[in-house]
Amino acid sequence: MLTHRQIRYFLAVVDTGQVSAAARTLNVSQSAVTLSIKDMEAQLGMALFDRSPTGLTLTRAGQQFRHHAHDIVASFEAAVKSVERQDDVISGTVRLGMSWTLSSYFAFPVIEQFSRQHPAIDVQLVEEPLESLEQALVADQLDLALVLTSNLSGGNGLKSKTLHRSQRRLWTSVDHPLTKLKNVSLADVARYPYAVLRSDDAEKQGLSYWTDEIGHPDIKFASASIEAVRSLVASEQAVTILSDVVYRPWTLDGRRVERIDLVEIIPTMDVGMAWAKHSLSPANRLLREAFDRSILPI
Repeated sequence: MLTHRQIRYFLAVVDTGQVSAAARTLNVSQSAVTLSIKDMEAQLGMALFDRSPTGLTLTRAGQQFRHHAHDIVASFEAAVKSVERQDDVISGTVRLGMSWTLSSYFAFPVIEQFSRQHPAIDVQLVEEPLESLEQALVADQLDLALVLTSNLSGGNGLKSKTLHRSQRRLWTSVDHPLTKLKNVSLADVARYPYAVLRSDDAEKQGLSYWTDEIGHPDIKFASASIEAVRSLVASEQAVTILSDVVYRPWTLDGRRVERIDLVEIIPTMDVGMAWAKHSLSPANRLLREAFDRSILPI
C-alpha cells in the first residue's frame, strides 16, 4: 500500500525533475527518495518516470498519477485542518491576478489545495498581461498577483518575492541534428528555423540572447500557443528556447520534445508574487504562504 510519505517524495521529484534536488527539498537522503520511487513503481507495476542524464520526466502513467497524488495530499492536509479549533478559522476574500503562463502552469493546483484547506476564504481570479496586473495592484483592484518577477517594471512601489527561478533551455525534436552535438551554442541554434512564443514577454526575452556576433535565428513561426510551438518543435520543423516552467515532454499527438543545455548562460525566468499593500490581511497572507510552500524553492 502506498504511503503519504511516498506520495510526497513522488511529487517532490515531479516538481524538481531530479532526485538530488527533491532530496534537498525534503531534507532526506537521495537513497531514501530513490528507494521510495522504485517501491512505488513496483507496487503500481509501471514506470512513473523516464530517466535521462539530465534528470527525470514523467511517463504518461506518471502524468496521470500526478493528478491523483495532488488530490491525495490536498485531502490529507484538509483532514488535518478539519480537526483544528474552529475559532481559528480565517475567512475573507483574496483578489488574485495572474499572467497567462503562470495560470496555466502554476496557479490552479495551489488554489485547489488552498480552497480545500480554507473553505471560508473566497479566492477571486483575474488573468491579465503583466502591465495590467501591476496597474491593478497599485489601484487596489487586486490584493496579490502571481507574476514573472524578472519582468516587473519597477518604480511603482510594488513589493515582490521571487519563489522560483526556472532555467531556459533549447527544445528540439528527438532526432534533430543538434541532439548529436556534445555542446550546443546559440550560434549552432541560429543555423536552424526557430519558433517564438508570444506570451508574457516570452518573445522579447526569447530574442534578447542574440547578437550580430552570435547570429540571429531564422524565425519560422511565432504563436501565442505553447502547444503550437511544442508541436512545431516535435515535428522537427523548428527549435526554440523556453523555460522549464512550460516544458512538457509530449505533444498532444504523442510526439516527444527534448531539452538541451546551452553553452551560454541564459537568464532564468523568475516566478513569484507581487503586492502593493504594506499590511496584507490574514487571508492574503495565507494564500501568499501557500504559493511560497508549493512553488519550487530558489
